[in-house]
Amino acid sequence: MNRRSFIATSATGALALAVPALGHGTESNPVFAQRGYYLCFMRMPTFGLTVWKEILDDASADGANTIILWIAGAFRSKQFPITWQWAAEHQNVQKDFTRNLITHAHRRGIKVLLGFTPFGYDGVNQYPIEHPELKAVGADGKPVTEFGIGCWGWNLCPAKAESQRFMREYVREMAFEFYPEADGLFIESSDYAICHCDQCGPKFFDHEFAFVRDISSEVWVRKPDATVVVYPHYFSGAKLRFSFTEATASKQSFDPRWTLFFTPHSAALEPALIAKARGAWWWNEAPSRFDVAGIRNGVQKARDAKCSGYLPSLECYSYVMTNTEWNEPWLVGRRQIPFGFGWLKEGENPYRELPVRAIRLVFRELTSNPDLPDAELRVRIGHELFGRNWQPSDVDDLFFLFQVFNTDRDWSVPGALTTPGLVRSRAERGRLDAKKRTQLRDQLSHAQAIAERTRESRRGGLKQLHRIAQWLVDQWTPENAAVLKG
Repeated sequence: MNRRSFIATSATGALALAVPALGHGTESNPVFAQRGYYLCFMRMPTFGLTVWKEILDDASADGANTIILWIAGAFRSKQFPITWQWAAEHQNVQKDFTRNLITHAHRRGIKVLLGFTPFGYDGVNQYPIEHPELKAVGADGKPVTEFGIGCWGWNLCPAKAESQRFMREYVREMAFEFYPEADGLFIESSDYAICHCDQCGPKFFDHEFAFVRDISSEVWVRKPDATVVVYPHYFSGAKLRFSFTEATASKQSFDPRWTLFFTPHSAALEPALIAKARGAWWWNEAPSRFDVAGIRNGVQKARDAKCSGYLPSLECYSYVMTNTEWNEPWLVGRRQIPFGFGWLKEGENPYRELPVRAIRLVFRELTSNPDLPDAELRVRIGHELFGRNWQPSDVDDLFFLFQVFNTDRDWSVPGALTTPGLVRSRAERGRLDAKKRTQLRDQLSHAQAIAERTRESRRGGLKQLHRIAQWLVDQWTPENAAVLKG
């Protein structure tokens, strides 16, 4: 599949292509050696192998050559079944198709890295259900409380021998028994908490590093050219600020075979380390948030820092929420709607819908040319998604939809206009002020105008604009719309 043919294979019908192929496919010197997406496989339980193959087909069309597949907790571990009980409905837990998916990725020229967090997050954080003595200690001197996104549990104390044994054996099983064809590991150091016990505290990252060093060495013995991605927390000595705490990075010796990973919220760029590393990748959340300016900022920042890769988030979720997340109790017991695209059936592929196709196009063009002028970017979007007779207003309407789907959105919270019940819940809890009501009324009015203007459209992109705008309008029945009046 060539870089632009993903449009023609859209689940919503073919779109006319009016410009020649652009981007990485015609470049001899791409800006980044590694390009791709960070995908939360474990929080997408409804997607089967067919959809995942489509996702990788389209990633390849976008110029991607690397995918971070965050998989811990979503494979049927034989040694530690407690790690996947929370995800028993996950299609991979039920059918274990990831080996086939990795093979498919390789056919598309994509390397796959298996993602997990040492001593925390999905899957790993379930081990304390059976071993509560391994729970990390909070700053208050008490065992940490339950925490998570989708998978709620407890991070482990890395100073304890049993925590170390568990992590080593769990990752060995994942990497060497289940998915040995994978191209390496993505070891995502915790971004929300550390252990404050007597043995950890300032030495937390020393204990975490002991595992990281050992598992990296084991991977390289088996596959010397494997990519092992780690965070700078073990080498920089920097002060770190996480969601719930502050910490100090370690000062361990650095092996130049490691690839480094940097993020805006927990891992600042370290030029001296970048100069030593096999590779250095920058991440941000911009594609997931339909943030065009954020993608531009991300690629420029990665280029200017001499990073070898840009692998931002393009994650969406489809799990059923079991606990209140981001202070939204109304969502508990409800299935997450990927990207808020409620017009899709459960398990359908959201990555071929117009807003994501557009943001993937932005990723493709800006990773090819970080300095592409905004006016030219809009021209390319217009031609590719709306055909040779596109109008600037078509792209304006598309960018408006980006705003709608990102308004008041968080990782597991959909855009406000997509979910009237959530807005009603906020109103009942006194969290919907007059300014917010006005904003949502204006958005709804704008969506109504798009729906009316595109009602008779037969062209692919405009037809999709109509479908989405009309779906938004239809959610706001007179009863629901009353909550916006105040």
